[in-house]
Amino acid sequence: MGKLCGWSGKILFIYLSDKSIHVESTEEYLSFIGGRGINQWLLFNLLEKDVDALGPDNVIILGAGPMVGTLVPSASRLAVDYKNVITGGVGSGNCGGRFAAEMKYAGYDHIVITGKAAKPTYIYIEDDKVNFRDASDIWGRSTWETDYIIKSKEKDESISTLTIGVGGENLVKFASIIGDRGRAVGYGGSGAVMGSKNLKAIAIRGKKSSIRVAKPAEFMNRLRRFKRDVFEKSNVVRVHREGGTLGAYLLPGEKRPHGVRNMNEEFWSNDSIKNVTRDKFDKFLIRRHSCFNCPVYCSAIYKVRGVMCEGIQANSLRAFGTNVDVKCAEDILYAHALSNSYGLDCDQTSAAVAWAIECYEEGIIDKQDTDGLELRFGDGNCVARLIKKIAFREGFGDILARGVYEASKIIGRGSEELAVLVKKNSVMEAAMRSHKAWALGVVTSTKGTGHLRGAPAQEFQKVPPEISKELFNISDISNPTSYENKAALVVWHEKYKGIIDMMGICALPSMWMDVTLFIPEDIAGLLNDITGKDYSPEGLLNTGEKLQNLERSFNLLHAGFGRSDDMPPRKFTDIPVKEGIYKGEKLHIDKWNQMLDEYYELHGWDKATGWPTKKRLLSLRLDAVVDKLAKNRIILS
Repeated sequence: MGKLCGWSGKILFIYLSDKSIHVESTEEYLSFIGGRGINQWLLFNLLEKDVDALGPDNVIILGAGPMVGTLVPSASRLAVDYKNVITGGVGSGNCGGRFAAEMKYAGYDHIVITGKAAKPTYIYIEDDKVNFRDASDIWGRSTWETDYIIKSKEKDESISTLTIGVGGENLVKFASIIGDRGRAVGYGGSGAVMGSKNLKAIAIRGKKSSIRVAKPAEFMNRLRRFKRDVFEKSNVVRVHREGGTLGAYLLPGEKRPHGVRNMNEEFWSNDSIKNVTRDKFDKFLIRRHSCFNCPVYCSAIYKVRGVMCEGIQANSLRAFGTNVDVKCAEDILYAHALSNSYGLDCDQTSAAVAWAIECYEEGIIDKQDTDGLELRFGDGNCVARLIKKIAFREGFGDILARGVYEASKIIGRGSEELAVLVKKNSVMEAAMRSHKAWALGVVTSTKGTGHLRGAPAQEFQKVPPEISKELFNISDISNPTSYENKAALVVWHEKYKGIIDMMGICALPSMWMDVTLFIPEDIAGLLNDITGKDYSPEGLLNTGEKLQNLERSFNLLHAGFGRSDDMPPRKFTDIPVKEGIYKGEKLHIDKWNQMLDEYYELHGWDKATGWPTKKRLLSLRLDAVVDKLAKNRIILS
């Protein structure tokens, strides 16, 4: 095999149980290109149906796409895939930082970790050397401290790390892996999977390998034009360079739907918003910060009440601001800092806390249930105390640490009616009643909710009909409250998001946020210059569709998900928006079902079950998927 261009060419397999490793070639997996694509193909083939998500046979798969480590701006994303702790289906996350680039420079496109260490361990990878280190002395440390200690031990500040905090150690079901101190691998319990393996951290340093580019002159010319004529002219890049997603998100209350008070409302008043403007957070700012080779600089380092953190972005404002109705910037930032320090997913932590508060205010639970705590919306101290109890699984926190689905079953007493769930996962998103394509993308996400699969941000951007026709071949998507054409928009974005996740491109400076950024034609051109291959925009989108079908099949095999799991929570169908320009909006079940029918038809799936069809999988050359489903007595139509 000749040396690949774009790819490092190797997949590293690490077996914690006996501290052994082996290496395979990346080349045989290139039909899924890289990143999330190859990760998911490995995941599907490595895991048998009944594997326990917190057992030694679950895997953690890390992937860096072919654009990572090159000069392509914002191509620094690391794909992390595993079996989901909460849903039992696809576990999939993505983080920035430097880890993905260091992986490529160490010589690896993917790393697969399985088994369980006999004692707390961290892995240190330096090029072709894989070291298993005792982590007993850092077990119990925060993610920030762990990063610092490992760099000190290995005497190299340039090391990149993936760590877990006490949340992952204590197997909180929504614990997250944290990359480079502040980049969370959200949704699915990735931190708990690491904790179940006694794996405190993965550290990496690449010194020997470099990424070959097949056509360097053509690549540099294309890259210069792209950066000059597209990237640097983007308003999205400009706005996020000034203040990240937080600065872009804080629009006046009447213009921006939110998730408020355990998703009961979507309107947050201007009086509330004025208390959490960016300047309020900037009081705690140390410096702006960026991922590897990213000119956007959307992140920052903060220190609040003695706790260091990276962020804060729009998600954490929703999580620890609007959804719990806390209107103090310091309280919001502190809750965010605690969650990252403990290695907890902000969205799922917020959902558990907000659900508990609503249960308390509705009289379903009282101080006897909450260890004497009075739970109230708007109380930042209450939120912080619950976060700590969740991370350490203390008392009532142990119930919440199981996730809202299990917690509501334990509490009972009607608390289930207040849970906002899809596929057992909590929904903590804005605009779920008003923006129909956004809602469809969130609910049908293969991750078990979340906006980073098919949910299209174009509904917030009022894209003109002539532009949507040119880019998506869809006549009009400008009205967010309309159901028309929305299934097609979601399907297109599922494919597109698959492409950028396979490349390693960040979603923020992409078509997801700005229709001029990283269009498929630009991605194909850059990829061909890097790899020397001949990818077309249509071929890339088809590979994105192939990935979507693979993940849908994994969910069917491991979790049994189908049409009934693609239905929205009751709160979004029964409780309309109460104020603002979207007043009265909610999801109508009959129109939702029509939209869902169209969504299935566009994918070529069975409308009655929501399952992929045999014909569709075979057309995508997923014969092995059909065979594995049949082996497990799942016969497709």
